[in-house]
Amino acid sequence: MLVPEFVKNRNGLISDKFYESIPQYCFEDGCGFPMEMSNTLTQLHCSNPRCPSKIVQRLVAMANQLGVKDMGESRAAKFVHTFGITNPLMIFTYEPDSDGAMGDGISLEVSNKIVNQFNEKKSFTLAEYVRIANLPFIQTSAMSIFGDYDSLEEVYDEIDKGGVEFIRSKLNIKKGDDEDTESISIRALKVYESLMTFKSDLLQAVNWVTIIKTHTDGMKTLKAVCSDEVGAPFRTKADFYATVNNSFDSIHVEFLNSVTKAIDYLVWAGADGSPARYTNKVKKVTAYNEKYEANKEAGTLKDGEHYIPIVTANQFLEILKEM
Repeated sequence: MLVPEFVKNRNGLISDKFYESIPQYCFEDGCGFPMEMSNTLTQLHCSNPRCPSKIVQRLVAMANQLGVKDMGESRAAKFVHTFGITNPLMIFTYEPDSDGAMGDGISLEVSNKIVNQFNEKKSFTLAEYVRIANLPFIQTSAMSIFGDYDSLEEVYDEIDKGGVEFIRSKLNIKKGDDEDTESISIRALKVYESLMTFKSDLLQAVNWVTIIKTHTDGMKTLKAVCSDEVGAPFRTKADFYATVNNSFDSIHVEFLNSVTKAIDYLVWAGADGSPARYTNKVKKVTAYNEKYEANKEAGTLKDGEHYIPIVTANQFLEILKEM
């Protein structure tokens, strides 16, 4: 509910002091939209989907996911306010030498250093591109909705035609009358509304990145999981992910969060004997491999059962180079 309406329609059950303490409008410079309150009266947020503070948060999240250094909240805020950014994906169009520094107190050298890191890591599958935009309600849904496509326009044609029902089907939400199904249906509606709200953002920037076409002849795709440490020289897993998928034209690696029997590799810093924490992911893959070896020896291997190599980040890159 919008806070100004909530305050206006006081019901007398809550003290006037409470109403008077609630900020009614966003105090962020350049916004001023009405604030919204949850039905439980426990959360407040700006109703503007392009509130500058939200754009800053999304831009910082993008930098963290891509392993871009030197792009904290302060610099992101200066960039957003200096250029009036309403779409964080426009970082991929920014050219410091022609557009100028990112903001007051940020040198041209630092601006180039930051944008060069973004430009080195701007190859994505379509689902990864949508995920990196950090749209509300989309992070866990991007692969389900966009994973079977290479064209953003094609997906939006389907969304325009099918509406919420298309989203429901892609998220595998079954129709029903029970309460749980109804709550999930609300999720489909929120995903649909978010994708439509930010449709122009995604279309505006898509030509400035490289969309890896995974559904074409000659493209090899792999599934991998990283333990908490992948090994030097990669500081973070995000840095490793971006390096892998910006280094090979005919290979794309889908990095999953959890281990299953379907993955092709586990990347772990300790695979070469280096000191590293023996994580649950490593234990799980080791157990899979022991069972595989036992079944192979007994001649009882099942269809699709395979050995999952455990390798370091550098070993994994060398394997990809040989493919």
